[in-house]
Amino acid sequence: MPEDAKEQQKNLAERSTAAIAKFIGSWWAIIFHTLWFIVWLIFDFSLEILTLWVSLEAIFIGIFLLMASNRAEAKRDKKEAAEQLRQRKMIGVDISMDRKQTSEMGEIRGSLKKLEKQIAHLTKLGLDKREKTI
Repeated sequence: MPEDAKEQQKNLAERSTAAIAKFIGSWWAIIFHTLWFIVWLIFDFSLEILTLWVSLEAIFIGIFLLMASNRAEAKRDKKEAAEQLRQRKMIGVDISMDRKQTSEMGEIRGSLKKLEKQIAHLTKLGLDKREKTI
């Protein structure tokens, strides 16, 4: 089976599961089931068959809800992984900026030390000249 067909089939199954889970978690499901049980009891159908029907329905509802939950969890995991990757990149950028700033600060300190030496030297030269003229 080609990949596109598999993907379309997967998407159809996922959409169907999501739609069923959405219906099951709604007031419409409660209304539907209430009416269904009332009709069943009014027409006095077999309670054994109703029990079998309800048991099978509960099994399938559980499966659909678990499938929907797994899909939602996979989406959350994917989103969380993308966020962690983005944060790691930002940390990398922050670290490289810190390194650059540390390097620049080292250069500035070196320049300041040179200026201090030059000022001290010029100051000493200026004092020496004054002493000679006095």
